[in-house]
Formats: sequence, C-alpha cells, structure tokens
Amino acid sequence: MQKVAAGVMEMVFNSILWPDGRTMDLAGEDPDFFVDLNIDQIINSIIAAYEDYNLRPFYDTMPESLDTVRYRQEIFTDLQNADTIAFLRDFSTRMKNVNRRLSGIERLYEYQKQGWHLDAALLYFDAVKDLAANLRNANLNSNGLRSLREYIQNYVDSDAFAQTSREAKDVKARLSAIRYEMSIGSSRITVRKDKGRENYNEIVREAFAKFRDNNKPSGTAQHANDPSMNHVETAVLALIARLFPEEFNALISFYDSHSSFIDGVVARVYREIQFYVSYIEYISPVRKAGLEFCIPEIGSDREVYCMRSFDLALAHKLSVSNASAVANDFHLSADENTMVVTGPNNGGKTTFARSFGQAFFLAALGLPIPGEKAKLFLADNIYTHFEKSEDPENLRGKLEDDLVRMRKILDSATERSIIIINEMLSSTTSKDAVQIGKRIIDLIRRKNSICVYVTFLDEFARIDGVVSMVSQVDPSAPEIRTFRVIKSDPNGLAYARAIAEKYGLTYDKILGRIRG
Repeated sequence: MQKVAAGVMEMVFNSILWPDGRTMDLAGEDPDFFVDLNIDQIINSIIAAYEDYNLRPFYDTMPESLDTVRYRQEIFTDLQNADTIAFLRDFSTRMKNVNRRLSGIERLYEYQKQGWHLDAALLYFDAVKDLAANLRNANLNSNGLRSLREYIQNYVDSDAFAQTSREAKDVKARLSAIRYEMSIGSSRITVRKDKGRENYNEIVREAFAKFRDNNKPSGTAQHANDPSMNHVETAVLALIARLFPEEFNALISFYDSHSSFIDGVVARVYREIQFYVSYIEYISPVRKAGLEFCIPEIGSDREVYCMRSFDLALAHKLSVSNASAVANDFHLSADENTMVVTGPNNGGKTTFARSFGQAFFLAALGLPIPGEKAKLFLADNIYTHFEKSEDPENLRGKLEDDLVRMRKILDSATERSIIIINEMLSSTTSKDAVQIGKRIIDLIRRKNSICVYVTFLDEFARIDGVVSMVSQVDPSAPEIRTFRVIKSDPNGLAYARAIAEKYGLTYDKILGRIRG
C-alpha cells in the first residue's frame, strides 16, 4: 500500500502475502478443478491442524499478479533457513497463547477477565519484542520479510508500544506485590491485609508432598482447565479488590484503555505466517521420502517444463509408509501447446496429468512445487474435464453432456489457461470419438491454451504438432506398469500384442487351438 505525504511516496507494509498490501477478493469456495486434480485432498491435509486461522481462502485464491507470486517465492526461499522458520513458529505459538487467553474472557468474572486480558497483553509484548530481535539478527533477502522486520522494529520502538508495555508491567508488578491473609471458618471467610505472619501454604504443601500421587495422569482433576470461578472465589476476589483499590483500579484502567492492544498488522501477519508454515510442514515428510521441491522460474515465456514432477497428493499418502511416488518430466517448447498421454490402463496417465495441473496451481500461489527444476508461467485459470458419474436429474446424454462441458471450457479459456482432459468421449464409437477429439484439439490449439489430453485413442497422439507422452510397462513383463511417462510415439497395439503373447491369446495361437 502506498501513502502520499507532502509530495513524497512512502511504502507502508501490512502483508507478507500481497506486496502492495491490497488483498484481492479471496475466493469463497474451492475452484471447480480442485476435485479432479486431488488438490482438495492436498489443501484439506495442509490446513487440518490450522483450523483456527481460516487459511482456506488463501489456498483457494490464485493471484493475478506475477509480482505477488515472486514476492511469496522470495519469502519461501528465506524460509529454507531452519533458524528463520523456527523463530516464526515460536512467534506463532506465543501468539496462539495470547489469543487463547483472550478467547471467551467476556464470560469471566469482572476482575478475572481484566487479569486474563493483562496477562495476554504481557505475553503479546514479549512475543513481539522477541520477534523484532530475531528478525533483526536474521539473514533475510526477501522484500516481504525485510519489510516485516522494518515494520516490527519501528512498532517496538514507538512511544505507544513502549508506554503500553511499561504500563502493563507496572500493573502486573503492583498486583503481584499484594499480600493478604484469609481466615476460613465453618460458614465465613475473612480477608484482610497481610500482617507479616508466616505463610502456611508452603508448609502444608511440603508436609503433604509425600502423599502426592506423581503417577496420576495430568488433567484428571475436575475442571482443571476451566478458567471460571465459583461463587466463593468470586466473593474472595471482590474482598481483595476492596482492600487494594489502587492496584485494582489500575487493572481496570489498563483494560478500559487498551482493550484492543494487538496491532492490526501484527494480527494479519500472524495469520499469514501460517500459510507458509503449514505448507512447509505438509511437504516435509515427502521430502524425507526422497522427493524434491523447487521454486519454479515464473515468466511470460511459453516454454514450460518440470524435471521429476509428481502428484503431491499421492506422494503425501505414500510418505506415511516411507514410500515414494514415481516422478516424471514434462516439457513443451514455445511453439507447442498440446500434450497427448496414451498407454495402458492403470499406467499412471491420470496421475501424470494431475501432477501437471498441480504444478501450475501451486506455482500460481507462489509455493515450492514438486520437482527438481521447473519453468512455468502464471496461469489465469485451470480447467478440467474428467469423467463424471451420471446425474439422474441431468436429461442430457453422456456424449452431449461431455460436449456441453467442453464448450464452456473453450468459451472461457485463454492463451494463459491450462486445460486437462481425462478419458473423454468414452461413450461414443471410436470413429466418432476420433473425429470429435481432433476437432477439440484443433480448437484448443487455436486458443493457444496449454492442454494435457489423456486418452485411449492413439490417433490423437499422431496429430502434427502434438507432443506424444506414453506411460510405460516393464518390457519383460508388459502386465507390470512402471508409472513412468515419457515422450514417445504411441504404441498401444504393442502393449496389447505383448499381453496377448504372454497369455497365448494371439490370433495364430487361438486359431491353432481351434483347429486342434
């Protein structure tokens, strides 16, 4: 965000997700392609432990600006430093404790509510001061974290922060200095100022220490985590407040004057930090399984590639058992825009197509993507056409429904769009499917959109200008899929012939058995 003062343009920091500080309208729901590409599974797993932060809109929204993507990529580069990610995690944990202190305090008794508010403020001031120190000592290269460092330092050095912090410490010190005596009778409790008598609390505690059950599981005491006070505790606290009016008036004054002590930018950044931390934690087990992530080069060049790309949703599932997903390469030169993927069933064709779409989506968010090295462009949208289960309320036939859905995609797609088609036209004859499919590919090429077309029809892979990718099988055992997808001429009939040979189902062998 820019602020003009006396003819001077000044940059005002307030976000580590958006370089200009202006958040674009965040998506209110998942994009249509999430389910087809299994991105919904990825996002669900990422945010599972971060429900308090409402991160889903961040992951649902693809930025429109290349500057935003690069801004985030720089931050992720800084976060490769273990010390940097560690102190940001520490700040997040401490801020979470602050918010827990503040959560629901309106239900508490008056003085207790003000006391919890004061404790939360003290935790907050310490957390922010430590964050400033850690940022000051960190080796940062990203504009985002450097701007955060400058903002936090200026905030901590401000008179308002210093004065409020001192006031909180003074109020806490005065309350901590209170000493009182309590006399408990059969039906009466008397509270009075301490007269310097011996403190029996420690004496009693020490005397009964040997009877304490140290093996008793924590949390078994009833209401151990319940902050509310019973009527006796409330009455005692009211009596103490009457005995020490100055100290409690200071507490009330601090609460009234600083009911919202958390800085707006700090609150916003605290939430945005979780976008980075949650993703880093999600990909960590995949990295441990031996797969790599990279920050892709993002530009306007039409040449795109990714070395050792893989399906992140699948890789994360496999990492639970220390297994690793198969990685593949893809590459389209500047004058190529359509990739046709053929090969045997269950050979990894759809998984390859998903990994392609995931790469462009994750790159658009500014995230590290699955792969060793990559060059992509900022997609304006991703469109998918996968097989759908039939809807009884849809009166259109399967073929008509496929074509209507495809028409909507073609009407919306641009030269910066990604289109992924998976096993379309299975409901019609091969002859008609080839004719319709060739027409669809021609229309996509005219749009100049980038397309991955998974199909059982080899004819599409033989169209001039189309890049043919083929899922591989073990040459010595064609029934075994390797899940490797490589640039190659289509050879579907070769797979069928090899399998027929293996099981004695070639024409000659069948004819020989018939003739007996």
